[in-house]
Amino acid sequence: MPDERFFVTLPALPIAEALRLAGAAAIGASDVTRAAGADDDNLCGAVVYVDRPDRAAGVLARGPALLFAPKGSTGERVATVNDPRTAFAAVARALHRERTPDDGGPPPKIGAGARIHSSAIIGPGAEIGEGSIIGPYAVIGPGVLIGAMAVIGANAYLACSIAGDELRVAPGAVIGGPGFGFAAGPAGVARIPQLGRVILGDRVEIGANTTIDRGAIGDTVIGAGVKIDNLCQIGHNVRLGRDCLLAAQVGIAGSTVVGNRVLFGGKAGIADHLTIGDDARLAAGSGLMRDVPAGETWGGTPAQPIRLWLKETAMLARMVRGGGEPSDGKKD
Repeated sequence: MPDERFFVTLPALPIAEALRLAGAAAIGASDVTRAAGADDDNLCGAVVYVDRPDRAAGVLARGPALLFAPKGSTGERVATVNDPRTAFAAVARALHRERTPDDGGPPPKIGAGARIHSSAIIGPGAEIGEGSIIGPYAVIGPGVLIGAMAVIGANAYLACSIAGDELRVAPGAVIGGPGFGFAAGPAGVARIPQLGRVILGDRVEIGANTTIDRGAIGDTVIGAGVKIDNLCQIGHNVRLGRDCLLAAQVGIAGSTVVGNRVLFGGKAGIADHLTIGDDARLAAGSGLMRDVPAGETWGGTPAQPIRLWLKETAMLARMVRGGGEPSDGKKD
């Protein structure tokens, strides 16, 4: 800082004015008040980012205070940077943090007939519906809403979540924890704040030691009637439709969208940003890397339509038994 004996320190400048005076590629019309996703309808006062220059114009039309974008992007509120995601993460960390019980707030609301074990922790502002049961050492974070007739098992943890009626959570499950979001920066790998929620419909059941991450910016959504077995992992921003069934050890990576009544066999792994149609089925142990149309059954790794997978498996077995693939219909 300049020596005050020789220089007067003037009032601080808003970041937008400082960028304008410096001739930088960003002009902010107002202070940044929150972080948001580029797909949100209302971006007033928000900082957002895009990963392609051709997306900048559409985002700017919704009025963000500051948009981080790659080189080649233009606009009055655009800051062009080498890594928009990392820049966004740095600002978002300065704008938001997860609420803790130490922040205080209104006392929790406990519905009529609800039973809360003496060792359970219910955060400020949380609401527990009528007739619900909260087991030993369960933790219900600040502001969490749980509907009527829920059963939350021992040592379960719920944060940043809104749940419907008749929720069943087995012991050890974690719902609403931060997703696996990181960005590489000059100082190493930095966490991207996970600022979304988990929305659980009515009659959802979640098995022991299963984890469901909250959304990075938007929400992770589990539709009504979904049943999830033990030891499953649901990544951030995943959207599961109604009445899906997930057997043990299924893993769904972030931002995948699943239709209604989809069935997942045990230990199936699903890549990120996929779309799986209504009534589709995925065989146990499959590794899915492509979208699945509605009503189809896929299997294998990489997963493909089940008939093709079974045909290839049978052909491979014949080749192994025969010592190689015959070229003329006869064994060598």
